[in-house]
Amino acid sequence: MVKKSKEKKVKRASTRKSTSSKKTSYKPYIVFFMALIIISLLSVSAYMYFDVYQQNQKIKQKQQTTSDELMLKMKKMLEDEKNRLVALPALPPEIIAPKNELNVSKELQQNVVTPEVNTSNEVVKVEQDKEDNTKNHELSEARDYSLSLQEVNKSTTKKISEVTRKKYPPGTTPKLAIIIDDVSFAWQTKMMKEIPYKISPAFFPPTAGHPETVKLSHEFDFAMIHLPLEAKHYKRPEEDTLSITDSSEVMVRRIQRIKKWFPHISYYNNHTGGYFTSNYAAMDKLLAVFRNENLIFVDSRTAPDSKAPEIFRQHKMQLLSRDVFLDNSLNKADIKEQLRKAVQTAQKHGYAIAIGHPHKNTLEVLRDSKEMLGGLDLVYVKDL
Repeated sequence: MVKKSKEKKVKRASTRKSTSSKKTSYKPYIVFFMALIIISLLSVSAYMYFDVYQQNQKIKQKQQTTSDELMLKMKKMLEDEKNRLVALPALPPEIIAPKNELNVSKELQQNVVTPEVNTSNEVVKVEQDKEDNTKNHELSEARDYSLSLQEVNKSTTKKISEVTRKKYPPGTTPKLAIIIDDVSFAWQTKMMKEIPYKISPAFFPPTAGHPETVKLSHEFDFAMIHLPLEAKHYKRPEEDTLSITDSSEVMVRRIQRIKKWFPHISYYNNHTGGYFTSNYAAMDKLLAVFRNENLIFVDSRTAPDSKAPEIFRQHKMQLLSRDVFLDNSLNKADIKEQLRKAVQTAQKHGYAIAIGHPHKNTLEVLRDSKEMLGGLDLVYVKDL
């Protein structure tokens, strides 16, 4: 019995050792498997990290390339602009004279009674005091005209002046001349050149605020001078704005100075000028200067009672006068509607003059409206 008991104990111990050895034999495999998983994860992580790193490097390289290309384009544009300006005629020395030597303007006078005249009614839609957000622009001329029109309609002594229109033979293709006033800067002339038909730019005389107008005017086959005259409701006059109190001598000096700067330009239209053009004495003096200097005045008609029609009739001269303002509003739909009115006026009378300003919206509407102008002869003002 004792012997059997010992054998059983020995057998149990042997079984325990065998089981223990079996359990111990799996551990290396488990460790190897875990190590393999860890290595795989590290490898995948490393691969993903390097892949993302390479992608980032490619993006940075692409961005750098794009930036370099943009810089090259900008440098080329600047170089082209520099070459363009160098090719233009040099500025006359008078333009860089001290401001007090150039200034011939007087304080605006607001209390002069205007003599009465006659003409036909015209209604202008104007958005009062609206500003161009990018240029802080006041719609000066259209607003001046609109407010003056209200005053004339309420007055018992003032009348709207009547313009004698030029007559064209029946069957003549209707003509439309579009003037762009206030032209001062290169970006404006660049946009105007994108318009696929004839436009008449009217340049400001040079000042410290827009010194390159002489150079820019040489970029066009035909150009005009936008002559600042005293306004009635506009409070930010240009330098050297002619006033109704200026003498004939002052007007002569001013016009001769401008003529010296722009010897290639003979057509002038008025900037603002609602107060000046509605004053008979002032207009008579100015137009006498124009006749003596062999210059041609185009009435922007910023005053409904402008005296230009009366004076031109007295001298048996044909007056060119604005029919439509294109941008009383800077909304593109409104600009298109005004352009449509200009087309209708040209079709009715044989010709029309429309005036706009170098706002982005105005120039884009003109650029994209060639189809609307079908059947008309788009001409410079000199060709009317």
